[in-house]
Amino acid sequence: MNFTTIYPDFVARFYDTIYSNLRSGVDSAFYLKKIKEAKGPVLEIGVGTGRLFIPALQNGADIYGVDISPSMIEILKAKLDKKYRRRIFVQNAVDLNLKKKFSLVIAPFRVFSHIIEIKDQQRALNKIHAHLKVKGTFIFDVFVPKLKMLVEGISNAIDFDGEYEPGKKLKRMVSMKTDLVRQISDITMKFIWEDKGREKSEEWNFSFRYFFRFELEHLISRSKLKLVKILGDFKENELNAQSQEFIVICERKD
Repeated sequence: MNFTTIYPDFVARFYDTIYSNLRSGVDSAFYLKKIKEAKGPVLEIGVGTGRLFIPALQNGADIYGVDISPSMIEILKAKLDKKYRRRIFVQNAVDLNLKKKFSLVIAPFRVFSHIIEIKDQQRALNKIHAHLKVKGTFIFDVFVPKLKMLVEGISNAIDFDGEYEPGKKLKRMVSMKTDLVRQISDITMKFIWEDKGREKSEEWNFSFRYFFRFELEHLISRSKLKLVKILGDFKENELNAQSQEFIVICERKD
């Protein structure tokens, strides 16, 4: 059963290099603001290598994190003082089991798209509900599907071409084919890098689930959570025809 995606070691190795360029300027300010506004402890699902977790911790947040990928967690642990390592756990949203409740739970950067099956999506939402305090909030984001891209697919598109260390090159190429009926995209990411004067390459294959607006609304309504709103971008604008993000804000329903 594919609950979510475990990142291979080579993906974890280059994660910071790639996404500090591709993602941090997109959603960091939004999530760090929500974390700062939280009236109690915060949980980040899909904590990864600490892109949001570390600055939130440095800003004084009472934050905890889980990730299904041991390789990502090990990189994060290496960045943290020992006293903070007890705040992170190898777990996933579908089987979430922490002996703590939170005022805010976040699942940034498409975490929910890695949960393929509806029954697992429902289970994850209800597990999150169980970990929220009364009136607690859950926020996650998924992309607004671009139909042309889904139909045509992607073939070896280069989305990163730079250095991972001074003088050491790294390139990532992405290919995608989509099953439109099942709403699942099969994605291949090929990493090519220089190491000790030799070129190395590895491929990572995984599946990604995409969602439509009313599907998200129905999914939340069938869970124990209550939908508050769906925003259209990380500047908190309303959803409209130009939106590229679904930012879903829910509350614990009692």
